Amino acid sequence: MKLTEYDKKWKPIFDLEKWLEERKPKKKQSGAFWDDVHLEYEEVLQEFKSFLQSTEKITDSHDATLTPFDIYNVVERYKIRIEKLMLIFDLKLYKTYNINRKTDVRYIVFRAFWIDHFGKPMRYFSRNIGAENKVISNGIIPPHLKKEVENYILQLMWDQYIIDYNDNYETGYDEDGNNVIIDD
Repeated sequence: MKLTEYDKKWKPIFDLEKWLEERKPKKKQSGAFWDDVHLEYEEVLQEFKSFLQSTEKITDSHDATLTPFDIYNVVERYKIRIEKLMLIFDLKLYKTYNINRKTDVRYIVFRAFWIDHFGKPMRYFSRNIGAENKVISNGIIPPHLKKEVENYILQLMWDQYIIDYNDNYETGYDEDGNNVIIDD
């Protein structure tokens, strides 16, 4: 198909470089976990850029030619994948309370968002850290406990990312109902 409506001088509606710059990790974290996340980010970024700059005929894994609508959906999936990685890089925990109706005890729960396959944010990860009266010390949650929750939720997010984009892992649920990879 030959397009007569296309002009190379057009300014793009979707500016890839600007979009990526806005989603660039703020700082380089260190450690084995972060090395894996950064490596994945760089690989996905390179793959996405190569895809967008390709001038060859684009086909799926069965050699069927993709339509412009299919290609649009692939671009959106790459954007969602990068957004998920950015949620890991820029973790935001939200503190909420659950109340046991029988005992009226308030439990502190930390939550984090994920992105569904439509690109919409959803509350997905949670960690109950205990009864408020047993957790709070001098009016605050101890920093070491917050760090433990942060590390736990980061691992949950990474597991979910792996589950979303690789299908060769056995999964199960933890005590808070989060989807996790089961270690062999």
